[in-house]
Order: sequence, then structure tokens, then C-alpha cells
Amino acid sequence: MDSTISMDAFPLDASLDSCLPFLQRWRHLENLEKIGQGISGEVYRAWDSLLEREVALKLSRLAGNFSDRCSQLALREARLLARIRHPNVVTVYGADYEDQRLGVWMEYIRGQNLEAVLQQTGPLGARDAAVVGLDLCSAVNAVHDVGMLHGDITTKNVMRERTGRIVLLDFGFSQDLLAPRSKDSDHNIRGTPLYMAPEILRGDRATARSDIYAIGVLLYHLSTGRFPVEGRNLKEVREILKRGDVELLRDRRPGWGELFVKTVDRSLSAEPAARFATVAEMARWLGASLNSDASSSCAATGS
Repeated sequence: MDSTISMDAFPLDASLDSCLPFLQRWRHLENLEKIGQGISGEVYRAWDSLLEREVALKLSRLAGNFSDRCSQLALREARLLARIRHPNVVTVYGADYEDQRLGVWMEYIRGQNLEAVLQQTGPLGARDAAVVGLDLCSAVNAVHDVGMLHGDITTKNVMRERTGRIVLLDFGFSQDLLAPRSKDSDHNIRGTPLYMAPEILRGDRATARSDIYAIGVLLYHLSTGRFPVEGRNLKEVREILKRGDVELLRDRRPGWGELFVKTVDRSLSAEPAARFATVAEMARWLGASLNSDASSSCAATGS
């Protein structure tokens, strides 16, 4: 299955009914073939006539009240991503804004997202999930190093390439462009509710520790096929978090990969200060779990 990329990063003019006109060309990108669509635009496979290579083009039509200043800020964030050269982060080749469309073109990944892998193979074991987590932490750390947050880390936004490489996609370029949130307003909350840290749902701004929470949810989901908070909508998710009715991984996987389980559960702490301070610290725990949990398993079996 070829790559598909979700589209949830930019505000879209509702009058467009989430659809852009049929396109064959945008700037120097030719032979556009739509491969994905979301609430804020579309993703195309395209031919870059300047680089002479196949690319994925993420193309959004920005709402009419999205100012020139905001479009420039969105471009600045996309161009920051283009500076990242990391094997686990999709390579961004360029970005531009034209005719109320913001376009970001990047490498075209052939493979499956982790949600598709989970649906096909079932939950991963602690070791396999930890290996994915190490690659993902390395990718997110590279994003944080350029002063950005990802903002929407989910199994649908992480690809496993045909070669096995794990690749982080679909950055929330516009999250820092939002006006201060009202705690009573849901329309300003962007991202995937089941992966959102409690502080975001309270109306606070995201931090690096919010991305750490999302990594924890992703690893929990890969390990169980479930979520620590399972609400059907934003309101239910908020209520569950308020009650503290969260099922930790240690309760769903008792006696299973002890250090890995502790790593995931710590990343899911309700208060940001109780989580890992950095993604690099979380990665050290995941790395240690590969040795510690394997040793425990050998001791238990008498190997």
C-alpha cells in the first residue's frame, strides 16, 4: 500500500466544503494525483520538475481571514522543517504560498502508517514497540531541536516504509499561529483528542511534554490496540481525564516488559511536570528497557 498522509494542520475556508478544485499543476509541481484528503485540504503525489523526483504535496486553501502575516509564519515553520535532516523525519523540500493556497512538498514515502500495521498484525510486543518508540523519540527530538512542536503525533501520522524505516509526518504547522484559546471553546483545539495531553484539553498551550504524552499514547495503542482514555468525543475525553479514570498500561499488561510499561505510564502522567523532561530522556528509558526487560525475560525462563 502506498503512503497516505492525513490533513489536519491548517484552517480551511468552510465554503469550499473541504475540497480543492481538480489540479494538474501547482507552481513547478506537475501531474498531480490526489492520494489523501482531510478537513483542511488535500495531499497529492506529484512530479517536481526542478528536482526531477516524485514528491508528496500537501496543499491547503487558507481561510479568507487568515492574514498575510499568518501565512508568512506558516511558511516560516515549514521552512524550519526543511532544515531537518533526520532519517526518521520526512524530508521537506520546500514550501510556498500562492493564490490563498499553502503548499508544502516533501519526500514521497512508500509504505503503511502504523495504524494500518496495527490493524493487519495486531498489537506489538514490548520490544517491538520500544524499537518504534526509540525511532519516534529521535524524530521528535530533532523537531524540538529547531524550536518546533509536532502537535499531532498519532499512529496515522507515522509511517513504516517498505524498508522498515519509521518516518514521522504531518506536522501541525499552524498551531503557534492560533489566538489564545478559550477554555470553553472546542473549535480552536486542533489535533486528535485521544492523543491530546490533559493540559491542552484544559485550554493551555502545548509544550514539548505534550508531544511526550502523545508518544506515550501511541506506544500504548501499539501495545494494546486500545487507548488509555477512550471517549467517543472531546467532551467525554475531558470528563474521563477530569475523573482520573485512566487505565494505565501496567493494568492492561501486568508483568509484561516492566521498564517499558513504566516508561509509557510515566509519559501519560496527568501533570506535565511528572512526565519526562525531554524526549531524549524518554528515549534513554526506552533504550534501557530493551536490555532490562530482555534480561528479566531470560531470568524468568531460566535461559
